[in-house]
Amino acid sequence: MREATPQLCWLDWKWQQQNSVSTLEELVRAFPGLANSERLESLRSAFDTRRVSLTPYALALIETDACQRPLEHDPVWAQTIPEFAPPSPFEYDGVTENWELDAEMVTGICQHKYANRVIVRASNVCHAYCQFCYEALRTLEMQSSKPGLRKSEWQATLDYLASQRSVEEVILSGGEPLMLSDARLDAMLQSIRACRPDIVIRVHTRALTFNPFRITPALVDALARHRVTAVGLHVAHPRELTEAFFEAVARLQSAVPLLFANIPLLAGVNDRLDTLRGLCVGLYRVGVTPHYLYQFMPFSPGHCRYAASIKHAIALLRQLKRHVSNLAVPEFVIPHLTGKHTLPLELGSTPTRLEVDALGNERIHFTNWKGQPCVFPQ
Repeated sequence: MREATPQLCWLDWKWQQQNSVSTLEELVRAFPGLANSERLESLRSAFDTRRVSLTPYALALIETDACQRPLEHDPVWAQTIPEFAPPSPFEYDGVTENWELDAEMVTGICQHKYANRVIVRASNVCHAYCQFCYEALRTLEMQSSKPGLRKSEWQATLDYLASQRSVEEVILSGGEPLMLSDARLDAMLQSIRACRPDIVIRVHTRALTFNPFRITPALVDALARHRVTAVGLHVAHPRELTEAFFEAVARLQSAVPLLFANIPLLAGVNDRLDTLRGLCVGLYRVGVTPHYLYQFMPFSPGHCRYAASIKHAIALLRQLKRHVSNLAVPEFVIPHLTGKHTLPLELGSTPTRLEVDALGNERIHFTNWKGQPCVFPQ
């Protein structure tokens, strides 16, 4: 697909969006081997019931066999194409809310879950759609009932920020905030700065996986002028760490002090040690901190397909922690409806424990990186 496309078009983020595949017929044209595949009917029902879209850039990341069929376990295909799995008790039902408690929604687009920060839902659409999204009620539903970014909602959000001096940080998220134009984002950042010159501004995006050309000079300039402190990159597999990804990282680093990554733990995608290590070290190598590894959230689409066990996740991170730099090891969190909770990596029979004797002397018992029991001080 890329070979037939003029280079200037390919590098234009708007061209990428305008030429996205969003119907089953377009997907079959991109992968002709699907035409006679037994997977076709399953795909048809999925395309009829939820949003699907992939940019030409994302399509090019998917590996195919000799018959031009996507490999069944390709990590990009597995994340973005909705092939339904057997139901589970925690399967997505199109009704159950995962994250946004009514009392936390201080405006239609502004959520105040934690004491010192708010998240603003700047968009209900994405560059491409992750079929496991825990915000599926906002992003994957054909007709989302969630409020969108309107002038009245935005002004109400600014008024709330101005009135709540205990709020130290505002996070632009969605959906995908970078689906907005450079001019719209510039105006939003400017209005936040005018309202709260002191506030920390953070932006979350998955553009670097699906459309890294979105990181334009105008966007970088706006991030720098309005003193955006951090950009969180959503990424799941080493396949996504392309040269275009790294170039976009470098452009962001020229304007923003902190880049970090949030990683969903997905069974069959990144729940192997070599895969997770490749992703985390690959990010760390270019100055992106692997920040959170998220356990799969119940009532998200594909629970039976994507959810890895917590026990397995802890074992993965314990192995990773013993063999790479701590800065390359993400924190393992459970995204509960009431907020994220960090899980310790020792839940087995030899946890870290503190002992204090009758004289007040303290000793810590723990297991070191070689699996040996230790005492501190010793």
